[in-house]
Amino acid sequence: MIRVVAAVIIENGKVFLASRPENKPPAGWEFPGGKVEKGESDAEALQRELTEELNWPVTPVKELYLLQNENLTISFILATPEPGTHPECREGQRFQWVPLTSGIPDGLLKNDVEFWKNLASNKIKI
Repeated sequence: MIRVVAAVIIENGKVFLASRPENKPPAGWEFPGGKVEKGESDAEALQRELTEELNWPVTPVKELYLLQNENLTISFILATPEPGTHPECREGQRFQWVPLTSGIPDGLLKNDVEFWKNLASNKIKI
């Protein structure tokens, strides 16, 4: 079973999404994050991944949603960036801020769609 964490960063009604780096399939948009390493907590993994990939220090706040299937567990974690910091794409990826009211973003990865739907419909409380 692979454990993954995904950062949910929301500012002014918009959600932060990052593209997958070209050398890391599948292609598309996702909530940024990555695999949890042995001995790491979900919060530690989230902080490490966002620092490595986006040079963006964040503070994990709380788990919002847990997606599980036969091979994968994804913990979607609400996170707040350190004040005055901004993402810096270190692996050739791009990012965008998407309004929650705009529908499912084109190219959003399959595993993130269910979470997006629940977030956009207010079934998940921030």
